[in-house]
Amino acid sequence: MSDKKNLPKEEDKPQKEAVVDFENLYKRALADYQNLQKQTAKEKEEFARYVKANLILEFIPIYEHLKTAIAHADEKNHDQWLAGVQYVIKQFEDMLANNGVEVINPLNEPFNPAEHEAVEKEEIEDEKQVNTVAKVVKTGYKIGDKVIQAAKVVVYSEKK
Repeated sequence: MSDKKNLPKEEDKPQKEAVVDFENLYKRALADYQNLQKQTAKEKEEFARYVKANLILEFIPIYEHLKTAIAHADEKNHDQWLAGVQYVIKQFEDMLANNGVEVINPLNEPFNPAEHEAVEKEEIEDEKQVNTVAKVVKTGYKIGDKVIQAAKVVVYSEKK
């Protein structure tokens, strides 16, 4: 009689098969999810390389023009050299603008700590000018509302 107790009952077989089926489904779903994670990570990495390559392609002509301008710096005609460098700067500005980058150049504007970094104060007697940007030491940049480099500025302060 004790041998019959250890034998699986016919009614238990469908339940055990269902458990095995669910375990197999779980393992397949987990493997699919892990494969999806790997594929997504690979696609993100590929997209980042693509974006970087496109940005570099925009820099290459500017770099080449700058090298040409430097090569002609020793020539006697400095006006042409200066015009060449100004052209390269214009190319940079156009490329930045085409990529949604805005220049932060706050000269004579009220100091804005969200976009400006005060590196120095300059005392002034005119109270209306207090907390106004006196000088831009380094231009700032932003894309949309996100500041990617704050403008470094000198700010007017009250004369003591």
